[in-house]
Amino acid sequence: MVTGSMTEDKSEAKDLNIIKLKKGETVNISKALGSNKRLAILRILSESEFNLSEIAQKIDSTPQAVYHHLQILEKSKLIYVVREESIKNMAKTIKYYRASYQPDSINLLLWAPLDELETTELEERVPIPERPVQRIVRKMADKVFKDVNDFKIELLTTVVKDMIDLTHHSMNTLKDDYGLEVDEKLWNLMLLFSNLSVLNSAKKMAEDGEYRSKVNDLLSLLYEEIEDM
Repeated sequence: MVTGSMTEDKSEAKDLNIIKLKKGETVNISKALGSNKRLAILRILSESEFNLSEIAQKIDSTPQAVYHHLQILEKSKLIYVVREESIKNMAKTIKYYRASYQPDSINLLLWAPLDELETTELEERVPIPERPVQRIVRKMADKVFKDVNDFKIELLTTVVKDMIDLTHHSMNTLKDDYGLEVDEKLWNLMLLFSNLSVLNSAKKMAEDGEYRSKVNDLLSLLYEEIEDM
């Protein structure tokens, strides 16, 4: 019989779009994501918390095999123990796990091997959906504007989204113009990375004072041009 919770969940799931890796973690994460079973576990734990037995049942595996996968994922900091529950009359606890990073449609795509993805899945995820853009723009807004409000956030989101969509369109145009023969799934993955690159660049320009100063100078010049018209 299971009794009350012993530990509390002290941290929210992080955003996988903004992972900050420490030295040496890359290899661990590469290994952790190199298994279809572990990918399945990550997807399950991104939705809710489960213990070892529940995970084994959901992915149709044995508790022994799942325990091995959980160890790798935990060492790679991709999952963490949310809480532990004690078993009555036993010096033993049941651990409940949760994904450390909250995957959106972009991250699910990045995690999954190409041969597991249907072309329709890729098409649905490219270009980048609104939600990840809005989330990152909200983190940029206080660095771009002195006084943040919903209108300014909406405007900045529109500009960044337009940049991404134009990149997406430009890439497809170049593919057609040069007659590139690229596997559709691979091409969509390339589009995704180019779109993410634009999003990261916009975020960098907002965070870095040197870049932000140049953008402000450009905006000032544009404003002067409009006033003189």
